[in-house]
Amino acid sequence: MKFSNHKVAKIFLCCTLCVSAPDLPAQFFTDTTKNIHYLAAPVVFNAPETGFGYGVSGSMSFKTSNRHDTLTRTSIIQVFGFLTTRQQNVQAIDASINFPKQKYIWQSKLSHSYFPDRFWGIGSETKNNEWERYIYQNIFFSTHLKKKISKTVFIGALYEFQYVYNIRFAEKGIFETENFYGKQDYKMSGLGLSLCYDTRNISFFPNKGVFLQSMVTGFKKEIFSDYDVTKWICDFRFFQKTFKGQVFAAQLYNYATFGSTPLKQMASFGGVDNMRGFYQGRFRGNNMTTLIAEYRIHLYKRFSMTLFGGTGNVFNDYSDFDFTKLKYSYGGGLRFALLQKEQLNIRLDYGYSSKFNQGFYFTIGECF
Repeated sequence: MKFSNHKVAKIFLCCTLCVSAPDLPAQFFTDTTKNIHYLAAPVVFNAPETGFGYGVSGSMSFKTSNRHDTLTRTSIIQVFGFLTTRQQNVQAIDASINFPKQKYIWQSKLSHSYFPDRFWGIGSETKNNEWERYIYQNIFFSTHLKKKISKTVFIGALYEFQYVYNIRFAEKGIFETENFYGKQDYKMSGLGLSLCYDTRNISFFPNKGVFLQSMVTGFKKEIFSDYDVTKWICDFRFFQKTFKGQVFAAQLYNYATFGSTPLKQMASFGGVDNMRGFYQGRFRGNNMTTLIAEYRIHLYKRFSMTLFGGTGNVFNDYSDFDFTKLKYSYGGGLRFALLQKEQLNIRLDYGYSSKFNQGFYFTIGECF
């Protein structure tokens, strides 16, 4: 789920959860005088992580220049809040602003969550039926400013803050006896740099181009972090139109941490934007590598479909990576274009790996 904060530049909405049926109406309208698109919707969902949930969400998409400017991509601001029958609640605001002619790109996120969750342990060998619940609250803030230095290359600076508190767990259970950092309240504060190469024709649903971004963040006690950790994220995406209305897309994603990594900064395997079909956090480790491929097919007017499959795993050190122990999932889904020109889609996906690891996902924006 998005509020885990592992994927910084993703579009998210409160629907980024497994759902059984999106059955409340949305309000979608356009301010033609300013070319701003608004979406407001109540949300009802059911998910393995949450049980039955309900809330509200809204988004605003626009261009910082005029609507005929083909050099400036669409900006979006999103807000949401929800409650669940498992006493979870999440509130967040997320912004991705593209300045005129893409000279600068600013991305920022602020969220709070109270979240009873599941914990299977650390590593890739934990058993499906051996888990326990724990509870935590989380305040997260990130801001990332990128500057264009050539037609396709951006350099950036970022700051990330996380405060995890009110952590509660069973005595003498898996959580207490497992050896890892982050069992007590802690805060993380880090500064970082990024380098990005982007040739995609559009942001939301590209049919050609490459996206490659590398981000390194250093969390240091000198800037009020409780743990010294270095985090490196490398995200490579490839898009190629094959036939009319059809696109092949792939993503190679690497998440690595070095140092005394606490639980909520570890790699979290699964979820709506990673290995769909796995509960997000089903496997946790210092590092994670995943490879996901999709085949996207336009069906009729605003409707399209997607077939996908992926593989990957978590590991504590690169020397531990074992190709014979890779996890797999696959599935398919439907798309409905909210904004046809920008191809901003509502997506409904079903991912499957085993009887223990499967689920439906309903969200705005693509997996990658």
